[in-house]
Amino acid sequence: MGIPVRVHPVFWLTAAIIAWTSELDIVLVRVLCIFVSVLVHEMGHALTTRYFGSRPEIVLGFFGGYATVARFSTWRNIAVIAAGPAAGFLLFFLMWGIDYLDARQQFLGENIYVVQALYFLMIANLFWSVLNLIPVYPLDGGQISRELFCWISPHKGVSHSLMLSIIASGGVALLSYKFFGLQIMTIFFAILCVQSVQAYQYISRGYR
Repeated sequence: MGIPVRVHPVFWLTAAIIAWTSELDIVLVRVLCIFVSVLVHEMGHALTTRYFGSRPEIVLGFFGGYATVARFSTWRNIAVIAAGPAAGFLLFFLMWGIDYLDARQQFLGENIYVVQALYFLMIANLFWSVLNLIPVYPLDGGQISRELFCWISPHKGVSHSLMLSIIASGGVALLSYKFFGLQIMTIFFAILCVQSVQAYQYISRGYR
Protein backbone atom coordinates (compact mmCIF):
# COMPACT_ATOMS: atom_id res chain seq x y z
CA MET A 1 0.00 0.00 0.00
CA GLY A 2 2.97 2.27 -0.54
CA ILE A 3 4.09 2.29 3.13
CA PRO A 4 7.60 0.93 3.84
CA VAL A 5 7.60 -1.91 6.39
CA ARG A 6 10.73 -3.21 8.14
CA VAL A 7 10.66 -6.32 10.33
CA HIS A 8 13.51 -6.76 12.81
CA PRO A 9 14.55 -10.38 13.52
CA VAL A 10 13.79 -9.90 17.24
CA PHE A 11 10.11 -9.51 16.31
CA TRP A 12 9.92 -13.18 15.32
CA LEU A 13 11.66 -14.22 18.55
CA THR A 14 9.30 -12.29 20.83
CA ALA A 15 6.28 -13.39 18.79
CA ALA A 16 7.37 -17.01 19.26
CA ILE A 17 7.65 -16.45 23.03
CA ILE A 18 4.09 -15.11 23.14
CA ALA A 19 2.76 -17.90 20.90
CA TRP A 20 4.73 -20.73 22.50
CA THR A 21 3.14 -24.16 22.93
CA SER A 22 4.45 -27.70 22.69
CA GLU A 23 3.18 -28.03 19.11
CA LEU A 24 5.61 -26.22 16.83
CA ASP A 25 3.23 -26.12 13.85
CA ILE A 26 0.66 -24.30 16.00
CA VAL A 27 3.39 -21.91 17.16
CA LEU A 28 4.08 -21.04 13.53
CA VAL A 29 0.40 -20.35 12.87
CA ARG A 30 0.16 -18.12 15.94
CA VAL A 31 3.35 -16.24 15.06
CA LEU A 32 1.92 -15.46 11.62
CA CYS A 33 -1.31 -14.30 13.28
CA ILE A 34 0.67 -12.01 15.59
CA PHE A 35 2.51 -10.62 12.56
CA VAL A 36 -0.78 -9.90 10.76
CA SER A 37 -2.35 -8.39 13.90
CA VAL A 38 0.55 -6.07 14.69
CA LEU A 39 0.90 -5.05 11.05
CA VAL A 40 -2.82 -4.25 10.77
CA HIS A 41 -2.62 -2.20 13.99
CA GLU A 42 0.34 -0.18 12.75
CA MET A 43 -1.24 0.23 9.32
CA GLY A 44 -4.13 1.95 11.07
CA HIS A 45 -1.70 4.54 12.45
CA ALA A 46 0.25 4.81 9.21
CA LEU A 47 -2.69 5.18 6.81
CA THR A 48 -4.24 7.88 8.98
CA THR A 49 -0.89 9.68 9.14
CA ARG A 50 -0.64 9.54 5.36
CA TYR A 51 -4.21 10.80 5.03
CA PHE A 52 -3.16 13.94 6.92
CA GLY A 53 -0.28 14.53 4.52
CA SER A 54 2.79 12.90 6.09
CA ARG A 55 4.88 9.97 4.85
CA PRO A 56 5.01 7.21 7.48
CA GLU A 57 6.88 3.94 7.70
CA ILE A 58 6.36 0.89 9.90
CA VAL A 59 8.95 -0.96 11.98
CA LEU A 60 8.10 -4.23 13.74
CA GLY A 61 10.44 -5.08 16.58
CA PHE A 62 10.56 -6.06 20.25
CA PHE A 63 7.08 -7.14 21.48
CA GLY A 64 5.28 -5.14 18.79
CA GLY A 65 6.18 -2.26 16.56
CA TYR A 66 5.57 1.36 15.73
CA ALA A 67 4.61 3.60 12.85
CA THR A 68 6.50 6.85 12.41
CA VAL A 69 4.07 9.73 12.71
CA ALA A 70 4.17 13.51 12.37
CA ARG A 71 2.76 16.05 14.81
CA PHE A 72 -0.59 17.52 13.86
CA SER A 73 -3.30 19.31 15.80
CA THR A 74 -4.57 17.68 19.00
CA TRP A 75 -7.59 16.08 17.39
CA ARG A 76 -5.65 14.86 14.37
CA ASN A 77 -3.05 13.37 16.70
CA ILE A 78 -5.81 11.58 18.59
CA ALA A 79 -7.26 10.31 15.31
CA VAL A 80 -3.87 8.89 14.30
CA ILE A 81 -3.38 7.23 17.69
CA ALA A 82 -6.92 5.81 17.86
CA ALA A 83 -6.68 4.41 14.32
CA GLY A 84 -4.40 1.60 15.54
CA PRO A 85 -6.86 0.01 17.99
CA ALA A 86 -9.69 0.76 15.55
CA ALA A 87 -7.92 -1.34 12.90
CA GLY A 88 -7.52 -4.14 15.45
CA PHE A 89 -11.23 -4.03 16.31
CA LEU A 90 -12.03 -4.09 12.59
CA LEU A 91 -9.95 -7.25 12.13
CA PHE A 92 -11.63 -8.82 15.17
CA PHE A 93 -15.12 -8.13 13.82
CA LEU A 94 -14.10 -9.45 10.41
CA MET A 95 -12.92 -12.75 11.95
CA TRP A 96 -15.98 -12.87 14.23
CA GLY A 97 -18.26 -12.30 11.24
CA ILE A 98 -16.62 -15.15 9.34
CA ASP A 99 -17.16 -17.46 12.29
CA TYR A 100 -20.68 -16.21 13.09
CA LEU A 101 -21.89 -16.59 9.51
CA ASP A 102 -20.23 -20.02 9.36
CA ALA A 103 -18.28 -18.82 6.32
CA ARG A 104 -15.18 -20.58 7.63
CA GLN A 105 -16.67 -24.03 7.13
CA GLN A 106 -18.27 -23.09 3.82
CA PHE A 107 -15.22 -21.54 2.17
CA LEU A 108 -12.21 -22.68 4.21
CA GLY A 109 -13.23 -26.06 5.58
CA GLU A 110 -12.31 -27.58 8.95
CA ASN A 111 -8.54 -27.40 8.61
CA ILE A 112 -7.05 -27.29 12.12
CA TYR A 113 -4.66 -24.49 11.18
CA VAL A 114 -7.48 -22.36 9.78
CA VAL A 115 -9.50 -22.89 12.97
CA GLN A 116 -6.49 -21.99 15.13
CA ALA A 117 -5.76 -18.88 13.06
CA LEU A 118 -9.37 -17.69 13.13
CA TYR A 119 -9.80 -17.93 16.89
CA PHE A 120 -6.32 -16.69 17.71
CA LEU A 121 -6.87 -13.63 15.51
CA MET A 122 -10.17 -12.94 17.26
CA ILE A 123 -8.76 -13.30 20.78
CA ALA A 124 -5.50 -11.46 20.07
CA ASN A 125 -7.10 -8.46 18.37
CA LEU A 126 -9.91 -8.04 20.88
CA PHE A 127 -7.60 -8.45 23.87
CA TRP A 128 -4.81 -6.24 22.59
CA SER A 129 -7.09 -3.51 21.23
CA VAL A 130 -8.90 -3.21 24.57
CA LEU A 131 -5.64 -3.43 26.54
CA ASN A 132 -4.00 -0.83 24.33
CA LEU A 133 -6.69 1.75 25.18
CA ILE A 134 -5.88 1.70 28.90
CA PRO A 135 -4.46 5.19 29.74
CA VAL A 136 -0.93 3.92 30.34
CA TYR A 137 2.01 5.49 28.53
CA PRO A 138 3.31 4.62 25.94
CA LEU A 139 0.24 2.58 24.98
CA ASP A 140 -2.22 4.27 22.65
CA GLY A 141 -4.59 5.00 25.54
CA GLY A 142 -1.78 6.75 27.40
CA GLN A 143 -0.90 8.83 24.35
CA ILE A 144 -4.54 9.81 23.88
CA SER A 145 -4.81 10.86 27.53
CA ARG A 146 -1.62 12.90 27.18
CA GLU A 147 -3.03 14.72 24.16
CA LEU A 148 -6.25 15.48 26.03
CA PHE A 149 -4.51 16.61 29.23
CA CYS A 150 -2.13 18.85 27.25
CA TRP A 151 -5.09 20.31 25.36
CA ILE A 152 -6.83 21.13 28.66
CA SER A 153 -3.70 22.22 30.52
CA PRO A 154 -0.66 22.84 28.27
CA HIS A 155 1.74 23.37 31.19
CA LYS A 156 0.69 20.48 33.42
CA GLY A 157 -0.85 18.09 30.93
CA VAL A 158 2.15 15.78 30.65
CA SER A 159 2.55 15.41 34.43
CA HIS A 160 -1.20 14.79 34.86
CA SER A 161 -1.18 12.13 32.15
CA LEU A 162 1.82 10.43 33.76
CA MET A 163 0.09 10.42 37.13
CA LEU A 164 -2.91 8.73 35.53
CA SER A 165 -0.52 6.30 33.82
CA ILE A 166 1.05 5.39 37.19
CA ILE A 167 -2.35 4.73 38.77
CA ALA A 168 -3.71 2.78 35.80
CA SER A 169 -0.60 0.64 35.20
CA GLY A 170 -0.19 -0.12 38.89
CA GLY A 171 -3.86 -1.06 39.15
CA VAL A 172 -3.76 -3.35 36.12
CA ALA A 173 -0.56 -5.02 37.36
CA LEU A 174 -2.15 -5.64 40.76
CA LEU A 175 -5.42 -6.95 39.34
CA SER A 176 -3.72 -9.23 36.82
CA TYR A 177 -1.56 -10.74 39.57
CA LYS A 178 -4.11 -10.99 42.38
CA PHE A 179 -7.22 -12.08 40.50
CA PHE A 180 -6.12 -13.52 37.16
CA GLY A 181 -2.64 -14.89 37.78
CA LEU A 182 -1.34 -13.45 34.51
CA GLN A 183 2.37 -13.19 35.25
CA ILE A 184 3.45 -11.80 31.86
CA MET A 185 0.79 -9.09 32.00
CA THR A 186 1.71 -8.29 35.60
CA ILE A 187 5.39 -7.87 34.69
CA PHE A 188 4.54 -5.85 31.57
CA PHE A 189 2.39 -3.31 33.41
CA ALA A 190 4.72 -3.21 36.39
CA ILE A 191 7.53 -2.17 34.03
CA LEU A 192 5.30 0.49 32.47
CA CYS A 193 4.40 1.72 35.95
CA VAL A 194 8.08 2.10 36.88
CA GLN A 195 8.77 3.93 33.62
CA SER A 196 5.86 6.31 34.27
CA VAL A 197 7.12 6.99 37.82
CA GLN A 198 10.59 7.77 36.48
CA ALA A 199 9.18 10.07 33.80
CA TYR A 200 6.98 11.83 36.36
CA GLN A 201 9.95 12.39 38.68
CA TYR A 202 12.00 13.72 35.78
CA ILE A 203 9.31 16.25 34.86
CA SER A 204 8.65 17.18 38.50
CA ARG A 205 12.28 18.29 38.81
CA GLY A 206 11.64 20.92 36.19
CA TYR A 207 12.83 19.13 33.02
CA ARG A 208 10.60 19.38 29.97
